Amino acid sequence: MESIPGILLGAGSSERFGSEKLLTLLPSGETLLERALMVHLHSQISPLIVVVSPNLGKIIMEDTGILSFSRIRIGKRIGPWYAFSCRWGRGRLVINENSREGISSSIQKGLTCLKDEDKPNGLLISLSDLPLLTPETINFFIKKFLEEKIGLLLPSFNDTTGHPVIVDINRFKNDIGKLRGDLGLRILIKKYPKIVKTIPWKDDSVTWDIDTPKDLERLNGLLTTSY
Repeated sequence: MESIPGILLGAGSSERFGSEKLLTLLPSGETLLERALMVHLHSQISPLIVVVSPNLGKIIMEDTGILSFSRIRIGKRIGPWYAFSCRWGRGRLVINENSREGISSSIQKGLTCLKDEDKPNGLLISLSDLPLLTPETINFFIKKFLEEKIGLLLPSFNDTTGHPVIVDINRFKNDIGKLRGDLGLRILIKKYPKIVKTIPWKDDSVTWDIDTPKDLERLNGLLTTSY
């Protein structure tokens, strides 16, 4: 199956959680960030671009046990991202210095990490705090998007839209560049309803995220690290 690039958003402030939630341990033993990397790197996403806040970026850089980094050079210039490797694969990491401006700025920051040779048709956007998401679910939506040549695809559960979202980046790159605030691609969904395909999903793995420490209680016995 053909791959498409993906942006994994991990630049939230974690205010409701009270600490850097992506580094909290899940009942299965890995951190939420490790879980997200494992799931997305085992899917048909290539390349995977991870966008983090300055605070999380600083912690990751200082803890080489999480990821190992090297600068990517483009000609004589140094690119805005880092190449990273971990036990599940490789990707690109970029620090969004303007992360407090909302999700839109993180999506735009992620786009700066795409190289000309990546030549994306679709672009997948996902969240780092969806612990029940699986590679199989991600691959299902990628396959559906590529087969049906949809303008914008998103899953839903109980009438709540979720992630991953996949967009025809060639068609909407200019629109995405104009997004502001924390609405993300919801503005495009309202603006272009005729090219949006919403796929009802069988469970809340596409919508249920971790916002507070109490949310972790639900995960006991639900997670596997076998990917």
